[in-house]
Amino acid sequence: MIASFANLLFLCSIFFLSWQTQWIIGSVSISGQASSYGVFSVYVVEVFILFAFLLRLRQQTSPMVLHSWKTLSFFLAMVFFSLSFSHFTQIGWFQAIHVVSASMLYFLITDQRTNIKQVLSLFLLGLMVPVALGWFQVIRGSSPDSTTLGIAAKDVFTPGVAVVETLAGRLMRAYGTFPHPNIFGGYLAFAVIALGYLSLRLKKHEWVMGLVGAAVFGATLVTTFSRSAWLGLFIGCLVLIALMFWQKKIPPRRALPILMIGLASVLSTLILFHNQVFSRVYPTGRIEVISIEERASQYQTVDDVFLSAPFFGVGPNAYTFVLSQRDPGHPAWSYQPVHNTFLLILAELGLVGILFFGYFIFSVNPIAHASVRKPDGMFAVMIGVTFFVIALFDHYLWSLWSGLALSALACAVMVRWERDK
Repeated sequence: MIASFANLLFLCSIFFLSWQTQWIIGSVSISGQASSYGVFSVYVVEVFILFAFLLRLRQQTSPMVLHSWKTLSFFLAMVFFSLSFSHFTQIGWFQAIHVVSASMLYFLITDQRTNIKQVLSLFLLGLMVPVALGWFQVIRGSSPDSTTLGIAAKDVFTPGVAVVETLAGRLMRAYGTFPHPNIFGGYLAFAVIALGYLSLRLKKHEWVMGLVGAAVFGATLVTTFSRSAWLGLFIGCLVLIALMFWQKKIPPRRALPILMIGLASVLSTLILFHNQVFSRVYPTGRIEVISIEERASQYQTVDDVFLSAPFFGVGPNAYTFVLSQRDPGHPAWSYQPVHNTFLLILAELGLVGILFFGYFIFSVNPIAHASVRKPDGMFAVMIGVTFFVIALFDHYLWSLWSGLALSALACAVMVRWERDK
């Protein structure tokens, strides 16, 4: 009875993973203004994950996966050790809670009792709500607030809202239920890979859902206009194709219709939004130039933050607040984490923290990439490459709960794809 209830909570957390429903406890301001990185909150999904983890009691796994659990535990210990040296402990504690929740999600998914096909199917099904909302945002140019989904109201003409600007006007990028379109793009990139993996195992009566999913996820990914997600998935696909040629593998015949439908939906959406896509690929417009200049300037300040605490870091989620102390007087929105996950972890957890993080990733890779001769191993390599590229150009995989949850899901699924034989 308890085991069944624990599994129900776990599956609910997977289905609602893309929802941002949260309990906001308090916040810390920068320059007298609210900052999205100073919000103290606990997400409903985190509560599901916590109780599912506790009720499952002793986790079950293989010795190789158990090693990755140990390395992840070492990294968690380093997060709290860095927190003890931080000048922003209140902020850091809530970030630490999110990191612990993401770690428990990783433990739950890599548990041998977890049905990975069921997990991926529920994740894709739960993503349909953000997809529908994303298209509404793009078409209407606005989005209402919703306490249930955990989203704030947005409008294409409101300063700070992510848009694509062309001669034809401003187009609101698809947020879905996420804080930023880039995060939505990361979730959709993972959804495309997950659907490709599931296509190898779809039964005849499931093909229709696979075809619909390929069309919907591929088209919606375009509307996020997330260059990091586009580039990551593109390079991941190239690596997958190269591995197929190297191993002389071809996609199963039953997967070809799904691939063709997905490609057709992407091309159709590209044609529909060709001006906006061109603006993102060849950034010469005002907004795109400002965005690139801001990202470039972030690399000039990251060394200042890192050198202030090189060994143990400035503390979890403290990056933007350290910047505000070193260079005060600017608006809150101007203080942003560096758009590079690895550099952000280096600055917040120091050299020791990044070494522990690398140790965990290293422990995952031998498992996930153990057999590139088989489709499971090839897809594991694809997802690893995709998220490595995304991490080079974005920070949300570490800085926000939605990114941490996606990171945990990606790493866990990589491991399970190889171990499920």
